[in-house]
Amino acid sequence: MSRKLFVFNKETGSFEEHRPSPGKVAARVLRFLAGGIVAAAFFYTLFALFYSNRQEKALEQENAYLQEHYANLLERSDMVDDVIEGLEARDSKIYKDIFDAAPPDFDAVMPTDSPDVLEEYYSAGEASLIEESRQQLERLAVSAAQVDRLIGAIGDRLADEKFSRDNFPSVIPLRNFTLAATGATVGKKINPFFKSMMQHNGIDLMAPYGTEVIATADGRVVDVLRQGKGLGNLVVIDHGSGLRTVYAHLSDIYVAINQNVKRGRVIGKVGSSGASFTASLHYEVRKEGRAMDPVNYFFASLSPSAYGEMLLVANTTGQSLD
Repeated sequence: MSRKLFVFNKETGSFEEHRPSPGKVAARVLRFLAGGIVAAAFFYTLFALFYSNRQEKALEQENAYLQEHYANLLERSDMVDDVIEGLEARDSKIYKDIFDAAPPDFDAVMPTDSPDVLEEYYSAGEASLIEESRQQLERLAVSAAQVDRLIGAIGDRLADEKFSRDNFPSVIPLRNFTLAATGATVGKKINPFFKSMMQHNGIDLMAPYGTEVIATADGRVVDVLRQGKGLGNLVVIDHGSGLRTVYAHLSDIYVAINQNVKRGRVIGKVGSSGASFTASLHYEVRKEGRAMDPVNYFFASLSPSAYGEMLLVANTTGQSLD
């Protein structure tokens, strides 16, 4: 039973039931609600300090994972940077030893203005970026290790007393050569006469009849053939260290067997002797008797972008000229 409050009314001389005004009732309700809200906030804060819900726990675990892997990625990134710096230094030394020049600027073939790619990275989540970075670093580490082995092999080759940069066939054997004159290189190609796939052991360099052909490195002429079949009139030069070059389908030959020649020396002229579809030079690079892709030896005559273009054309041309 609720208690009623009575007050003495002087005017009537009697006790009357006291009824609070609406304003006072509203004030009491507001004080009660405010107290409840403050108490709820206090207990919620206290609970949050000592307990975490499932979503918070998941976020905390993800954050810990990201921090751990981010630190690992930074460490591996620094390692890759150190390796790349070492490779660049060794690459510069090799170019200095072989060509007496600085290495090419790879920005010429690796554009840096790629806003679309950057936007994709920026729009991706943090976890996706870290995972992608981890994979990229793994691929870079593998590539860097491969390049390191190759540069090590090149360094060993340069240290070999028998090796000389002047004896390395690193130029195009035609003067004033243009990339548009690039033909098929080493591989299975369609023979222009038999229209069937046959092994092609050199590269076709198209040029006008009578264009001068030069030796691509110092060496000694070990073979001179004048014939009306196969590769036609040809010259073979031995450069030492297992490397030989072949110049075929010549119209004229200006050297003899056992003659020593220097890089840039004119050894003959372009022709179409032998089984040749048109006037061109069939040029081969042989290492220990194996046919190599000559384009890989033209780095002293080509910029990085021109090298890439020539490599693409030479390897996608499906028909040879002999």
